[in-house]
Amino acid sequence: MKKSERLNQELIYLSDKKIFHLKELEDHFSISERTALRDITDLEQLGLSFYTQAGRQGGYHLTNNKLLTPIRFNTQEINAIFFALEAIKKISTTPYSNEYDQIKQKLLKSLSYRLQEQIKLQDKVVHFNSQPSLNKVKYFETLIDACINIRRINVQSAQNSNKEQNFQLLDLFFQAGNWFCHAYNEKSATWKILRLDKFQKVEIAINQDSLINRKELVASFKQYEAWVVM
Repeated sequence: MKKSERLNQELIYLSDKKIFHLKELEDHFSISERTALRDITDLEQLGLSFYTQAGRQGGYHLTNNKLLTPIRFNTQEINAIFFALEAIKKISTTPYSNEYDQIKQKLLKSLSYRLQEQIKLQDKVVHFNSQPSLNKVKYFETLIDACINIRRINVQSAQNSNKEQNFQLLDLFFQAGNWFCHAYNEKSATWKILRLDKFQKVEIAINQDSLINRKELVASFKQYEAWVVM
């Protein structure tokens, strides 16, 4: 790993810590004590703010545990970021679709004139002709929240608008022009693949008792997949 890449990884690694010890950097990044000490000096020059404390409970105490120092990208990485932004914007509707142009403009302004021209040229010579989303999804943010934070949701679908069902979601995925989810129906103890644009109503359920954790959901889904293959 190049030094610049390692420093970026170290910044990310330390971003949610309040205190760290030299041995942590040595072990996590497989570097020597001498290299770790040099890296700490470089991180301080990059803007990482900390103070040292001696003794058994000592170490490097971060004065602000949020990642405020800049992450530095090389030219290839910058090209990859803009390529990905354009691909996502053209191929699929997402809950962040309205933000992509703003993100792109903010990132462009932070680059040198030469890199800005290079990105604009990339936009002109690369075209995305994949099938876009066929139907709009109304409840993206609620569905993503339910997946990330393991929340039970109440759903009413177009196929059965008079019936409300409870699900726990494993994930969301885009396929053949539409968004789907893998949903676990607790009442019937079965897995379903549901199209998100068919949801007429989605709410976080009031009752969040006895939820299945993510590890158990993944294990249950793998059993379901194995059974389907058989």
